[in-house]
Amino acid sequence: MSTIIVSEPNWKPLERLFSQEECAAFMYMGHLGTIELYKHRETRRYLNIDAYTGEFYLHRGNNHYMKVSKAAALAYVFG
Repeated sequence: MSTIIVSEPNWKPLERLFSQEECAAFMYMGHLGTIELYKHRETRRYLNIDAYTGEFYLHRGNNHYMKVSKAAALAYVFG
């Protein structure tokens, strides 16, 4: 993976998890490969979801993303 690309927002991965009202708490930040990057407006933490597999990732520096469970990703974002 390399550069984060900002393009038309892809809300589908987020909409699979949350209602439209809950999705409004996130900003679309772009994508890195197939990973869509959403930033929570209050916590300022990212929820990173693979658009094709629905898997979750946490950023670990230098464009490195580590696959984590859904529970771990949500705990981080809302923590």
